[in-house]
Amino acid sequence: MKTYTFICGCGHSGTSVLANMFAAHPDVFIPLRETACFYFPDDVDANWQPVHEAARSSGKQHFAEKTPKHIMRLATIREAVPRARFILMVRDGRDVAASFVKRSGSALSGANRWLRQNRVVLAERDASDVTIARYEDLVASPEQELRRICDSIGIPFHDQMLRFHETERLWFGEEEIRKGSGVEGKEHRALRNWQINQPIFDARGVWRNILSQDDIDTLPRSKMAPMLAAFGYDNDDWRSSRETTEVDAGATQRLG
Repeated sequence: MKTYTFICGCGHSGTSVLANMFAAHPDVFIPLRETACFYFPDDVDANWQPVHEAARSSGKQHFAEKTPKHIMRLATIREAVPRARFILMVRDGRDVAASFVKRSGSALSGANRWLRQNRVVLAERDASDVTIARYEDLVASPEQELRRICDSIGIPFHDQMLRFHETERLWFGEEEIRKGSGVEGKEHRALRNWQINQPIFDARGVWRNILSQDDIDTLPRSKMAPMLAAFGYDNDDWRSSRETTEVDAGATQRLG
């Protein structure tokens, strides 16, 4: 293997769609699941070796893997895979919170997870083996952002990455592509699998239509605002566009 790349970051920040873009690259081996190889320190060798062997047996030159919660295990990965590179995905925390409403019913739980895991991203932003990628930039300029990411991790860009949705792939152990409801568990996995088999689309700022003002008022704004600013997000206006507190199912975002 010439390169080893790990895609991680707070869930609902675009890690899945980026992983499916890498899956479309003809020279990249990527498991179509979240291996969580390094999340349980006592089982690192037992979990990593089968994945590593499958990668070496694939005949492909580059390895990539996507487990969002590996953001909490970067030191473990560095020790086990000395040449590892990391793509840390970031997204507007209010959109992440809105996504969690569909999954678990709680915007606050999404915001708290975003804060906890993106503190790690901020701490790692100057590391030489880290590339930070914003979901919003990937949506706005897919080719430009993919070329930048590929260059930073030593993988040649391939235009098939932009056509990732033209080949159906079954992620997360799913047996069919089905638009699940998104509720935690089986329906959440089905929705994620369906989502990343669709063309990339613009889900920036969907929190305004998904979250009620009551939802927004529960968010820890004083903690989120400095972090949003650090990642380049304009966060002066925290007003909902909704006129009721009901979540419009048709407006829920489709990014896992």
